[in-house]
Amino acid sequence: MSFYGSSFVFDGVASEIFDLRILDFSPANPGESVVGGEVNIYEQWLYRREVPYFYGRYYQSSLEFDFTVGSYSPIDGSTRNTIEAWLLGRPNYAPLRIVQDDISDIMFNVIIMKSRHIYIGNTNYALTLHAKCDRPWGIYYPPVLRKSYTESSSGASESFNYLNSSAFAGYNKPTVSFSMDSGTYGNSFSIINSTDGNREFRFDNLSPYEVITVDNDKGIITSSFGNLQMENFNKKFFRLIQGVNSLTLSGNITQFSITSEFARMVGA
Repeated sequence: MSFYGSSFVFDGVASEIFDLRILDFSPANPGESVVGGEVNIYEQWLYRREVPYFYGRYYQSSLEFDFTVGSYSPIDGSTRNTIEAWLLGRPNYAPLRIVQDDISDIMFNVIIMKSRHIYIGNTNYALTLHAKCDRPWGIYYPPVLRKSYTESSSGASESFNYLNSSAFAGYNKPTVSFSMDSGTYGNSFSIINSTDGNREFRFDNLSPYEVITVDNDKGIITSSFGNLQMENFNKKFFRLIQGVNSLTLSGNITQFSITSEFARMVGA
């Protein structure tokens, strides 16, 4: 375990409520920690060929780690039951944040699968927990990028850069939302990513004042009017490559936002 923060927040509840803090019972020597899920290699070996054909790499396991929490006072059976109901009783993945300066903005989305009780002199003071994340890494949520525009005959038009700081080298697919104007001058919206081979994310024939939200990761398009907009979409979901992306936005809109989440391999 590499955490040195003294407390944590799980599913919105601070550990101080239960007088719990992160502890380390190991001797003072170099330690090890898990950084991320294991990478798998997709390759093919052929007869009489000494070098395999390499087709790529992929993740097929989530980040898992142990950490120990405890109290300087004995933990009685009733309190232990309440603590474990909080930590192990969640029906789904829940956010875990460690109160530690260098990773305070990183969230681990976890299910705590089991706990082991630690006793000193037949008295329980701590629990070692095993957490399994829903992905191979921790998550950093950058501030939501929001832009506002005034309706005009030329429509909104702007070029800007957007940094994808994810530790994962593959495509990042954020959630994009935009609000149409009155429709007096048009009903289209477009983003061109020149860093991604001028790939265009585009909608046409939208309704006045309609708000469109696109979860590009799941491929879900939501309209504030309940309209099915797939036929008005060019079927190229918005994506970001790793690093700086040069974007050009245009269309008959008044509001626009990008909501991202980036991989962080910080160890656990």
